[in-house]
Amino acid sequence: MKKALGLLGAAALLWSHSAAYAANDKLTVAEKYEAFKKAGIFKGYPDGEAHLDASITRAELAVVLSRLLDLQPPAKAEADFVDLEGHWVSKRTISAVASKGVMVGKGNGRFDPDGLVTIQELAVILTRTTGLSPQQTTITDAKVSEWAQGYVAAVVEAGLIDPQQDYTAPATRAFVVDASFMEYETLPLYVGAPHE
Repeated sequence: MKKALGLLGAAALLWSHSAAYAANDKLTVAEKYEAFKKAGIFKGYPDGEAHLDASITRAELAVVLSRLLDLQPPAKAEADFVDLEGHWVSKRTISAVASKGVMVGKGNGRFDPDGLVTIQELAVILTRTTGLSPQQTTITDAKVSEWAQGYVAAVVEAGLIDPQQDYTAPATRAFVVDASFMEYETLPLYVGAPHE
């Protein structure tokens, strides 16, 4: 698995991305998923299927990110979210992503583990983990929340996600696989304080 590396410059990030884009773009989402599955980052559902068309929850994404970024859970859960008691995802896994600022709570002490991840939320996470900086821009030709505009602009310009009409829509498992595969394969990861 990839280890979290120090931040290189944005130019290096974009150069790395464009240099490897052609090779990775030839893989289908299913092939990328199989590569992630082989690496232990994604796992199928109990029926053995990938269900790439299904939405992904915040708990599922936290597990994927902890594996993708090779984040070691702390010995004791540090994140103190009030809505994780009895949930299938461990508090230690949530602590691993929360303590690095990769994912944050939803306010009022809630993590919202069963909430669906939106494309714009994924854009924020990709910005944080790749070390990209949010852009000072306003997106007028697509539906995106004001707080997410700079993050969405950054990941679209970097080529991590394709332009969308509605960034507030839930991200599918296929979307997460596709968006994070380029990061996994070519981009140095930066896991530190969020850019907010």
